[in-house]
Amino acid sequence: MHSIDRAVLVRPAGSLRDPVRLFPGSAVERSDWLALTPVERRRLVVRARTDAVGIDVDGVVSHRSAAALWGLPDFDRDDGRLHLIDVRRQKTHCGPGVVRHVGTLRRDDVVRLDGITVTSLLRTVVDVIRSVSFVHAVIVLDHVLRLGRLTKPQLLDALAPLRGLRGSSRAIDAVRFADPLAESPGESASRVQVRELRLPTPVLQHEFDTPNGQYRVDFWWPEHGIVGEFDGRVQYDDAETLWREKLREDALRRHASVHGVARWTMSEAVDPAKLATVLIAAGLPVLRAAPRRLPAPRG
Repeated sequence: MHSIDRAVLVRPAGSLRDPVRLFPGSAVERSDWLALTPVERRRLVVRARTDAVGIDVDGVVSHRSAAALWGLPDFDRDDGRLHLIDVRRQKTHCGPGVVRHVGTLRRDDVVRLDGITVTSLLRTVVDVIRSVSFVHAVIVLDHVLRLGRLTKPQLLDALAPLRGLRGSSRAIDAVRFADPLAESPGESASRVQVRELRLPTPVLQHEFDTPNGQYRVDFWWPEHGIVGEFDGRVQYDDAETLWREKLREDALRRHASVHGVARWTMSEAVDPAKLATVLIAAGLPVLRAAPRRLPAPRG
């Protein structure tokens, strides 16, 4: 995890030539902002908020703010407020720029991360998946499982005492559904849509041997002979890359067991009707009407 120098990046907007305002009183130079990844931007906003709020001894950065500091992927729309657990509070308080959650913290729930007191990775993930949408929870869980940072038994053990509390049932379902083989938020969102469409469960990261070499695909429905590929790139960088991708897809289409190839981007991954259209066109039977569209991803 890379730290971000707040003293270099964050300034009052009036002192900057071309400011990007994070929230009242804090801004960054546009060139600095554009150089950051989405994860780094979220982390920077959280760090700037902690400076502005001035966290006291009883406040611990938590929920989606802690998730940003841990570098976890995001999805649901976020209002940019700082989330804290304040053990002194009897109920959650939402104020300007900050949400102070009621909660208890064990000793191992709290760590120091890059100079900030924050909930542990396990506690952060548990808090997040109980408070966000199912697809957001799956995106986070697939990520931490893929990197080996947490395990399903750890997560289920942490959720067990919370049964019956708000969001716990959905969180447990998300843990059981999570799969470390999903390699990106787009693949995770696609898996959720496939389940909602009541399609057969695909094999993830299946490898095909072809005369051109061995190729791994994101989704494979062997009973229907359909390959599914989530394409996170809006366009390919150069002609050579585009040509290699064409050769790869041609080799897959010529494989004896492949009867169709479906490709989609994040636009389809969050829109069940669009994804269903893509999959049906490739030859995959969709068994139910498409559910509602997912909210736009946040990066």
